[in-house]
Formats: sequence, C-alpha cells, structure tokens
Amino acid sequence: MAEQNPHPSVNLVDQLSTAVIVLDDTLHIQNLNQAAQNLLLVSTQQVQALPLHQVIQLAADITEQLAASLRHGQSFTSREIKIKLPGHPVMLIDLTATPTEDRQRLLLEMQPLDRFSRLSRGERMHSRRQSSANLVRNLAHEIKNPLGGIRGAAQLLEKELENQIDDIKAREELKEYSHVIISEANRLRDLVDRLLGPQRQSHKQSTNIHQVLDKTFKLLGAEAGQSVQLIKDYDPSLPDLMLDANQLMQVFLNIGRNALQALQESATEEANIRFQTRAVRRFTIGNHSHRLVCRISICDNGPGISADIKDEIFFPMITNRAQGTGLGLSIAQSLIAQHQGLIECDSKVGHTCFNIYIPMDMA
Repeated sequence: MAEQNPHPSVNLVDQLSTAVIVLDDTLHIQNLNQAAQNLLLVSTQQVQALPLHQVIQLAADITEQLAASLRHGQSFTSREIKIKLPGHPVMLIDLTATPTEDRQRLLLEMQPLDRFSRLSRGERMHSRRQSSANLVRNLAHEIKNPLGGIRGAAQLLEKELENQIDDIKAREELKEYSHVIISEANRLRDLVDRLLGPQRQSHKQSTNIHQVLDKTFKLLGAEAGQSVQLIKDYDPSLPDLMLDANQLMQVFLNIGRNALQALQESATEEANIRFQTRAVRRFTIGNHSHRLVCRISICDNGPGISADIKDEIFFPMITNRAQGTGLGLSIAQSLIAQHQGLIECDSKVGHTCFNIYIPMDMA
C-alpha cells in the first residue's frame, strides 16, 4: 500500500501562484508551497519546524489573530499588512488565515500587493507602448514618403548640373549641396527605419543563453578596458532556450552599452556591470502565468536613471543622454516581446538593474 502524504493540501496548492504556508497548532511552520518559498526567499527545509515569527516579522495583533483563528476555528482576512523578512525591506501583503476542521493546522495565504501593482503597471505601460508605437509607425510612414521625393529630386538635380553648368568649379560646389541633401535624406530615412523597430521576425533555434551573454561580455570588455569591471554570475543549470541569438545579442548590447556609458560619463568609483542569470518560478508576463522563466539581469552601480524619465524609458525618443536617440530600449523591448518576454527596470542611485524575462515553457 502506498504511503499517504501527511499534508495532501500542500500538493494541491503547490501549483498556485498564491503563497501558502501550513502552520501547526503552535504556529510552527510545517510546509510551504513553491510560491511561498519564492516570496520568502527560503526553502521548506530551511524553515520547517521553525516558529513563524522567526521567519516573518508580523505585528503583535496579527500574531494574536492567528492564534485566535486556530482556537475558535474561524477564518479571517487582513488587508494591506506589513511583514518583514530578515535582511529585506518591508513588504505589503493581503493575508488570509484558514484553520483546518480539526484545528490542528492553519493555512496562511499571502498575496504580495507589489505583485498586483507590477501587473497593473505593466498592463498600463503595455497599452501606452502600443499607442505610442502606432503613433510613431503612422508618423514614420508619413515622413518616409516626402523623404523619398526629396532624395530623388536631389539626385535628378545632380544629373542636371552635369548638363547645364559648364564651369567645373561651380558645378562641383553645387554638387556638394546636392550631396548634403541626399546624405541628410538618407540619415532621416535610417532614423525613421529605426523608429519603425525590428523589420524581421525572430528566427529562433535552440540556444545557450550564456553563449550569447559571453559574446556580449567580450565586446563590452573591449570597450570598457580597465575603467569598468564586468562580472559574470550565471546559473549553469539553465537549459537551452528557443531564441533568436542575433536579436538577443542586440538587446544585451543596447542595455550593456547604456550601463557602460553611464558609468564612464559619471566617473563612478569601482564601477562594475554584473551579468546574472536565474530561473524564476511562477512569473506572469502580460496575461500569461508561466511555470518557469529565465531572468537575465544586467546591473550596474552607476548614477541611476533620472526619476523624470524612469517610467518612460521604453518609449521611443526618451533618453537620459544628450547624444542618445532614445531608440535602443524601445527596440530592445520590441525584440524581447517577439520572444513573449518582458524587460523591467529598477533604478536608484548606485544601482540600476534591467531584468529580462523570457519564458522557458514557450517553444
């Protein structure tokens, strides 16, 4: 006869994105589902049999409510309460406590409010990016049509100069002006093409993400010289992913070069850029919850991104630099979107981190 699992409820909830903690009748931890392990940054083995207050710092009245819930067999929900994990900032959550019928165990459900805030913000940003992209696309097409006419007229003018002006010196001087017109028309055409974003679909094949990162690492290392230290922090257990290596390379270089330029221009002491890879469980991108995603983080210890533009940096023409076009991050987000992924940015003085999420369960 097969051995019975003493905590079948844990198996049932382990697939949920909601964090669930199973406590015994003395408020000691019996088990955690995977979402709770991710939220608390611990494994079940690390905290099993420990009192809850050693793992999570709760207000005294909440702890009293938990004990009362077990005694009386009544559930309760507390909204927007603050919890503290050792060594980490305060977190805001909604908490629901449900005792089992025998009052021997208490199930805690925790919903981190910053997760909903991130999803809501992500949906708003996605909608705004779509509107912005449509506006830019329409505007770009309107610009390209007269640009073609200007360029063609300048080329015809250059040919006519050969036939209409005998003075070689005067003809060459006038041709210089036509060259300027053609050159500037070409420059504007290229800029408009970049505004339109990636023109080809992804060509995906099984790829080792670390090989792509290593190529980026070498290129940036040559540009950085001795001024900036580059650091690798890879998870070697990550499997190959279905990627377009060239597109991913462009994304990593865009973000890495932005970090490098920020560090060099600010003359940051002990400047460094860290390339990190990790597997993340139960992560939502758009309206899809993925069982497993790959997170590639490119982080630097530079001056940070101005608060005025931090929420706008993935829109076209938004830049922190006088010489920048503001197209690199917009294009990077478009390329990652072709991989059903997402780029998020967390920035403050001394720490800027771009996190790139790519589903591992997508073919």
